Amino acid sequence: MALNAQGLAALETLEVLMKTSVSKDAAINTLRIMLNNDGLVEDVLTERDLIIKQRLADAHGVTVFDEESETEPWYAGPQPHDVFWPSLKAKLQADPGWANAVPSLDKTSTDVVSLLADPHSETIRTRGMVLGYVQSGKTANFTATIAKAADAGYRLFIVLSGVHNSLRRQTQLRLDSQLCDLRPADWVQLTDEFGDFGNPVKALPLVAGSQLRLLAVVKKNVSRLTNLRDWLLDAHEKGGLNKCPVLIIDDEADQASPNSARDAELDQTAINGLLVDLLGLPRVAYVGYTATPFANVLANPADPQNIYPRDFIYSLPKPAGYFGSEELFGAAVAEPEESSEDQGHDMIRFVPDAEAEAYKSSSKSPYSPKVTPSLSDAIRWFLLATAARRFRNGEAKHSSMLIHTTMRVDPQNTLVPVIRKHVKDLQKELQSGDTSKWQNQWESEVQREPAARHNLVAPSFEELLGLLPDVLTDTKVVADNSASPERLIYAADPATVIAVGGNTLSRGLTLEGLVSSFFLRTAGAYDSALQMGRWFGYRRGYEDLPRVWTTRKLKDDFQFLAEIESDLRSEIKRYEGGAASPRDVAVRIQTHPRMQVTSPLKMQFAIKASASFSETHPQTTYFDRTNSEILVGNIEATKELLSAAKNEALDKGVYGQGDVFKGVPAESILSFLDHYHFNDKSEMSEGMLSDYVKTQLEFGALREWNIAVVSKSGQSDGSAKTLDLGLEQNVNLITRSQLNSSEPDTANIGTLMSRVDRVLDLGWTASQAKVASDAQLQEVRNAEGRPLLVIYPIDKDSAPQPHLKSRKELNAAEHVVGVAFSFPAAAAGSEPKNAIQVDVSMLNTDEADDSLSTYVDAEGSHDKVALG
Repeated sequence: MALNAQGLAALETLEVLMKTSVSKDAAINTLRIMLNNDGLVEDVLTERDLIIKQRLADAHGVTVFDEESETEPWYAGPQPHDVFWPSLKAKLQADPGWANAVPSLDKTSTDVVSLLADPHSETIRTRGMVLGYVQSGKTANFTATIAKAADAGYRLFIVLSGVHNSLRRQTQLRLDSQLCDLRPADWVQLTDEFGDFGNPVKALPLVAGSQLRLLAVVKKNVSRLTNLRDWLLDAHEKGGLNKCPVLIIDDEADQASPNSARDAELDQTAINGLLVDLLGLPRVAYVGYTATPFANVLANPADPQNIYPRDFIYSLPKPAGYFGSEELFGAAVAEPEESSEDQGHDMIRFVPDAEAEAYKSSSKSPYSPKVTPSLSDAIRWFLLATAARRFRNGEAKHSSMLIHTTMRVDPQNTLVPVIRKHVKDLQKELQSGDTSKWQNQWESEVQREPAARHNLVAPSFEELLGLLPDVLTDTKVVADNSASPERLIYAADPATVIAVGGNTLSRGLTLEGLVSSFFLRTAGAYDSALQMGRWFGYRRGYEDLPRVWTTRKLKDDFQFLAEIESDLRSEIKRYEGGAASPRDVAVRIQTHPRMQVTSPLKMQFAIKASASFSETHPQTTYFDRTNSEILVGNIEATKELLSAAKNEALDKGVYGQGDVFKGVPAESILSFLDHYHFNDKSEMSEGMLSDYVKTQLEFGALREWNIAVVSKSGQSDGSAKTLDLGLEQNVNLITRSQLNSSEPDTANIGTLMSRVDRVLDLGWTASQAKVASDAQLQEVRNAEGRPLLVIYPIDKDSAPQPHLKSRKELNAAEHVVGVAFSFPAAAAGSEPKNAIQVDVSMLNTDEADDSLSTYVDAEGSHDKVALG
């Protein structure tokens, strides 16, 4: 029953006692003495028990968690007497840029704190991971998490902030502003803007008797972490940590933290070893934050001492207003459902290969860079876009351009004076009155990516012209690397900056107001490449202005990685809500012919994938469109399958736009899979799909299948193009054009399967499928039990609809047969456990890249680092 006013007051009192007493039992005994009413105390305890269990259940619903974890429900959420979270919340609500995000931030940070151990526990061993998006607000989440954990009783907060001084400084300033400066009497800062962890006062007086909160923002550097470890061990030996629960937040947790020793079972890297030493203290919770968890989920889940997130993996929702891969490359919808709004924004400009070659450098030959036409366009656009933002805002704000062509420091520094001279030349060009290139570029760009698509209005060129001189005067060109005398610093005064850099700009550091990127740097690993995509993030008020200049090959790589990232999130999501513990998660990661998933040293516990297609809907999106032999062979394989289905199916009928056969034996499906040729880029190639089906058959699943053949409706006058697939009548061909980014001989059609196609055999209409969630569509598939194979006969001359500007004619040598599947949940006990999967045999280990090597700190380990 609900508590009355007296009960609610007693509940609030109990929460205060819980935080100040030596134990839960002591708090309850004190409450009994204060109230002298055992019945009321029992009602209060019952109500609190319901609250904390519901809090944890809410968090578990969107979390991969260990049901056998020692963590018991304990957190009732923010309380009226809290001080740290209310102060932060008020600050964020007063900021127009943050106000709308506060409810989501409040909910997700409460979830994360619920997943930690009770700070009053005698031992704390939490190991968790929070998965966010690149440049999406992970720092905001862990700042809110720290505030709530501080209110709840955690006392020492260690934030491991990447491996670069600039990121450590940026994080320190953010936490100072949003935590320490709001309650300065309650915080002791063990590090500051310029000082990493050195030799602060003795730990014992700070951690043993005081109720102050302690904050250290520490770079992942051997010297710094050694100081921190020894400082804490000294206090621990004297019993000082008995009353000081510790929360370690590992920002960019996939970098430097995982063990990448040559033999990870026998040895450790120095930073990993120091981190494990910290985690060996008796009351330490560890939460890693990352947008690219490849290294983390490929760590050894069986090592109890390491950082594998054995207790929970929590996925942050995609924030409203976030500019990510879907916005850049387009939504994953089938062509018939695709509208102009589903298409990616037209923001990528291709750099010709010959120009890209001009920026390649080698230690064996001198480097004499020039500003090529593409780089000139990118710089001019930066100046135009900055002027447009000033026009809209009525004032200058931080505005940035990224130039990232190489990992090597010397060529970066050599390029800086060349860029500065070019900016001066542009200034002279403008002063001379020659504005034709400026005007043509502005008008062309606002036509290609209309401001109206973002509910904005584009200024006219004439409105920008008067602002451009000040923009040019304000523009600074800096190199940000381990050897540069100047560094990228965003102070209170607005910065208009062109940043030339490499590694220091590719991890965590936020480039404020990024509107132009010139990016030619190749990366050998998925995680490194995704982190280099600094153009993802928030662009409030200038969503129409970001542009990226890169090569077609790199664009295709980023699009592939966007799909991999989405697949990884989906793989993790299907284990949420208790479906499996983090130790049992077997995440499949598709491989790429030119890139590693992460450093080979971080993949020592990966195994070749025995693929799981449980609750997935894989489909063919790549086709060998010029290979007549393959295309004809696929048509013949389909004929044989459908001829068998006519005789073997338990039921036949017509649903919507095609024939449906129900109860087809698995043997016919396996024969089809043996004869159908999947493109090498398909996740179903190399027999992975067949192997999965055979494994499921051993567990008594997937014995009977449903098959649907999609055909184009209408045109009953006989004018429709058709294909003989062995049915009573020829099948009307459907249209699927290829994306403009397709390779010469391989068509990429994007998404093949529409939402209604996933339930074609179940009699659903398109309108029903459109409003259903993915979870609902999967539920009905699981209830059906049989998997669905959908066959798509595609017109070789398929042309896109006029409004789909990102597509072109298919132009295949023969008609194309595409296939898609909708799988129910795998049979119980059939999926591998305690093993993380990646097909390492497909990886090319010949190419060297800094992103694949063991981390080496090139910036030094000084306590104080000059960043200005």
